[in-house]
Amino acid sequence: MEPAHIAAEAAERGGIVSGEGHPDTHYVDLSGPGPVLRTRRNLVVAFDTREPAPGAPARVALPPGTALTVTGPVTGSATAGGAVDLVLMVPGTYRVTMEAWPRRSAVETLTVPVTAGPVPEPPIGAVVIGPGLEAVRARAKEIATDHYARLALISRPAGLQAADLLKAQEAARVTAGGESEWIAIEAAERGIEPGALAGMITAESAKTVAREIERVRVTQTIARAATESGVVAALRTACLEFNLPPGA
Repeated sequence: MEPAHIAAEAAERGGIVSGEGHPDTHYVDLSGPGPVLRTRRNLVVAFDTREPAPGAPARVALPPGTALTVTGPVTGSATAGGAVDLVLMVPGTYRVTMEAWPRRSAVETLTVPVTAGPVPEPPIGAVVIGPGLEAVRARAKEIATDHYARLALISRPAGLQAADLLKAQEAARVTAGGESEWIAIEAAERGIEPGALAGMITAESAKTVAREIERVRVTQTIARAATESGVVAALRTACLEFNLPPGA
């Protein structure tokens, strides 16, 4: 660089820092009389537990003004420092990112188990991540309803479901020893006996009924749940996991 340019930089910005660095590993310290290239040290933190119960704190010591970002079944963020109590209300696995410039970010994984019984009150001043029980119930019902609706559509397109209900009634008549023109015509097209077709229709109808009974059982268990753990446990009986989209 030309000497005139170097002099201009010195006059306007305090000079040019020599050396090599990357924003992830280095920073320019402007706190002294002149800029200095420094290495970003790691932010060293340790939670007192990595498996906090819902409502119970996971304590960590952080520099003032540390930015916390929590992602998992529920997302959230906060700025805190000192002895920080992080409280996660919904069971699941969370990734906690802590940033305190100029230190390099620290990332920890916390797993919140499903528990029985009442949930403790979070400590005063705690960073609480969770939307509240009513919101968790509402979202869980939405997850369950969408799941069973998808199963129904996989089994049969929505436009044919009304016809399937009538066909099931016709099949029941054939199974009971009666006759059905509808079943007879379709059986002839398929090249099978009407009784065999009626049995197939009845079996598929029974699956639909079982799915609907399970949907009602899951959603009503969610409605009765007294804690976030109860809600998550109800979803897991149907192999479903709770998640709340960011901003929801």
